[in-house]
Amino acid sequence: MLAGGWARMRRYGLWSGAPAVVAGAAGWAALADNKQGWTVVAAAVAGAVGAFCPTVADRVAARRERRLAAAARKADVVVKPVSVTWLLRPDQRVVPFFGRGWLLAELQTWATDQGVDVAAVRLLTGAGGVGKTRLAQELEQRLAGWRCEWISPHEEEQTARLVAAGEFPLRSLLVIDYAEARDRAGLAQLLCAVQTADRVRIVLLARTAGLWWETLSMAFSQQAALVDSLTSANDVVVHVAARVDDVHDPATIVAEAVTAFASRLGRPVPELAGAPGWPADTPVLRLHADALVTVLEGAHRQGRYDVLVEVLKHESRYWMHTARRSRLLGEVDDPANAVLLEQVAGIAALLGAESAAEVEQVVRRVPLLAGAEDDRLARFGSWLAGLYPRGEAGLGVVQPDLLAETLAARVIDRCGPVDRARVFADLTVAQAVRALTVLGRARIHYAGADALIDAALGVDVACMAEAVVHVGVQFPGVFTSRMVDRLASAEVDHRWACEVAGRVPYPSLELRWLALELTSRIVAGFPADAPKTDRAHWATWHALRLAEVGRRAEALTAIQEAVDLRRELTALNRDAYLPDLAMSVNNLAADLAEAGRRAEALTASQEAVDLRRELTALNRDAYLPDLAMSVNNHAVQLADAGRRAEALTAIQEAVDLYRELTALNRDAYLPNLATSVNNHALRLADAGRRAEALTASQEAVDLRRELTALNRDAYLPDLAMSVNNHALRLAEAGRRAEALTASQEAVDLRRELTALNRDAYLPDLAMSVNNHALRLADAGRRAEALTASQEAVDLYRKLTALNRDAYLPNLATSVNNHALRLADAGRRAEALTASQEAVDLRRELTALNRDAYLPDLAMSVNNHALRLAEAGRRAEALTAIQEAVDLYRKLTALNRDAYLPNLATSVNNHALRLADAGRRAEALTASQEAVDLRRELTALNRDVYLPNLAASLWNVGFVALEVDSVTSEVIALTAEGVGYFETLAAAEPEAFAERHQAAVETLTRLQHALDANEPTNT
Repeated sequence: MLAGGWARMRRYGLWSGAPAVVAGAAGWAALADNKQGWTVVAAAVAGAVGAFCPTVADRVAARRERRLAAAARKADVVVKPVSVTWLLRPDQRVVPFFGRGWLLAELQTWATDQGVDVAAVRLLTGAGGVGKTRLAQELEQRLAGWRCEWISPHEEEQTARLVAAGEFPLRSLLVIDYAEARDRAGLAQLLCAVQTADRVRIVLLARTAGLWWETLSMAFSQQAALVDSLTSANDVVVHVAARVDDVHDPATIVAEAVTAFASRLGRPVPELAGAPGWPADTPVLRLHADALVTVLEGAHRQGRYDVLVEVLKHESRYWMHTARRSRLLGEVDDPANAVLLEQVAGIAALLGAESAAEVEQVVRRVPLLAGAEDDRLARFGSWLAGLYPRGEAGLGVVQPDLLAETLAARVIDRCGPVDRARVFADLTVAQAVRALTVLGRARIHYAGADALIDAALGVDVACMAEAVVHVGVQFPGVFTSRMVDRLASAEVDHRWACEVAGRVPYPSLELRWLALELTSRIVAGFPADAPKTDRAHWATWHALRLAEVGRRAEALTAIQEAVDLRRELTALNRDAYLPDLAMSVNNLAADLAEAGRRAEALTASQEAVDLRRELTALNRDAYLPDLAMSVNNHAVQLADAGRRAEALTAIQEAVDLYRELTALNRDAYLPNLATSVNNHALRLADAGRRAEALTASQEAVDLRRELTALNRDAYLPDLAMSVNNHALRLAEAGRRAEALTASQEAVDLRRELTALNRDAYLPDLAMSVNNHALRLADAGRRAEALTASQEAVDLYRKLTALNRDAYLPNLATSVNNHALRLADAGRRAEALTASQEAVDLRRELTALNRDAYLPDLAMSVNNHALRLAEAGRRAEALTAIQEAVDLYRKLTALNRDAYLPNLATSVNNHALRLADAGRRAEALTASQEAVDLRRELTALNRDVYLPNLAASLWNVGFVALEVDSVTSEVIALTAEGVGYFETLAAAEPEAFAERHQAAVETLTRLQHALDANEPTNT
């Protein structure tokens, strides 16, 4: 509900208790301090005993509010509650507010800042009991002239609409307590509405700013970018520490609270002499609770004790007093009565209730009331309904929440397995959500809470699974894995599984395994006559969930099934099912590519583009974004297939389409444009158009810097990727110093990301460190390059230990590169060991998936031949390079465009090894073949392959010197290579000047050898 001064925006739900507690209701009303929903006077309670009253008209609510305010002003005494916990509630303000001056000043400055770029939200986080609610109340008091509204649960979306409609005036402050437990979509919508409103601010209170906050944008895709900009802004999250300031230490806080509680209760102030010291980070609520217990007992308790438990012991006297007044217990002083009342109050705190019927069900769950007659249960229900003022979620329970959590956990902890099952069986989803929320919060301060969670999840798996969908993100790592284990062995209704699976957000780091368990049960449980539309729908989702957890082979099988089904449906009704078919085919292409089935991936990718061109021709506005995405993906597949010219054409089209879309809606499509420009730079580099590639790469970095300035958390990973790629482009252009600077920035950015989320970004950091080692090597900083390379290997070893299937390919790559760095450092034995490991790892991968990893094996075998040669093991080196040539010949036979460059390189190296072995004729033949292959490549793309042709021509001369076979033809070929290097060095001196000079020196030696007609071995 919306609480505050606007009667037309407020509604009150009235709930009464039994006649026996009517006399106390006036006291609650006087003390409630405008607490939402509890404005009931004695007459109102008596008029609706044991029932939830209907909503009252706005004008009646306004009259009632004025009447109560007048009554409060006339009161000359304070009606003291019998409940001692009531004195600890923040809205009672028994202890005057103190400390946190700097924080309040910052919040006031923020609230009154009229700047257009100010984030309109602040999230105050802190452990239970540190004083977040009291701080927000104090802020409300200090904002003179402001309207302040505390937003009740389930009112987020309605409030968002009111804000958007301008119903809130200038200088309005909204407060949401327990923001992490609110409806995510409604909360995100409200944040967006407040951000775009004029002078409206919102304060959120939560115990943590964890996964629920970081992923909030996923719940509101309509304005996800705006939500991301708010949740990731540096100054939005404000941590409220336990220690309020440097002046108020725990002893001072307890002493002042003792005085305040003694005054309120009319008792003498007890001495605190001999009281033990309290840790500096003790939450204020615990200190106040300690002070309250001290006043109640007349002296500070000695020894070890849980102060919250001691408060609850005192509160039990209130329960006993009201129960006797209600004639629930009789005259006999039976110790079991205290346990019974504790069970009733504790189970109520655990489950809550939103109606009279639910209150009755709460009472029926109490173990000590098992088998009680209906009349007795009804009287306990009436007693419970009047025990505390009604809360935001219905039934009033013991407060503050830290006490409620402790009470609930203690009660369930003392129950046996049968009694626990009685408590948790047949709950509503709302009650299950509350129960798990209470237990999840209790984990922080109650040692046995994990065992209680296990018990709760095992009673009613279906209901609890639905609850976990709601609360899982609030408590990462607590509920989801437990629920997956239980679902795996539970009987699951198929329709229920479909309904629940549809509610699990995608993607979801926390809930992904739960989603997969549900989709697995769904696809396996379809009857033979199930509609194809349903089967196709869930096969698609099953594929997404499988891919989400890294089970790519199974994902491929599932998406293929979805495609087959949707082909059948499209054949029957093309207009209706063509969009779904296009989507499934697009996903199939991605999964095929992940599996290394490149030819099939390319075919599927082309089909997805064709289907979306057809759709775009029918409705350009609706399907242009999908077409742009598919064209972008198709460019990637073309590049993987070695069809570089076509890939470049495709990515250019994707860039053009995204520029068109960005012109229409920059906020929506700028991230996609940045991605396509980033990919365009890669394709330009593949085509040898280095200057253009560098320009495109710079644009991608600039676009992502713009996005990161708006939302650092959301786009920093993309910026890091683009900077990483830009370093490669700079290196290719011979701008080594700039490349090294960019590479260092990429590493720094990914270290920052890894510090925030190690699991998510450690793989990216490992990749950037691996690349940085290359840049350091290019700069001649070999020792640093070796250190970086070793770090990359170490990181990938850790990742591989966690998930061998996922990271073994990366480990193989980093070990392969580390062998190069060890060789550069002259540590040949270690280099050879590393090189052998890289070969072994890639043989293992190739045995698992030959199509995907054979190219990498060929590369590592080629490099291993170099290491063997350096170690003087010439025969083994020759065997290895022969294997590399053979592998590349097989690959080239399958896809000449993709692998001809690699074959040319391995043949070139083969010539050198043959020369080392003294096999002159074969060495010269191989060197000539390398030249011929690279002439073929240069004829196709001169910009890309001219440097390689120049190198092979130069290599002909080098081999001739090695085998003492210098001829005029060799000199002519070498001179041709020198000429090419001269041209390249003139255009890009940093990249080619050194090689040009070395080639000139080889040509000079050849001429001298021919002129001298003397042996030329060196």
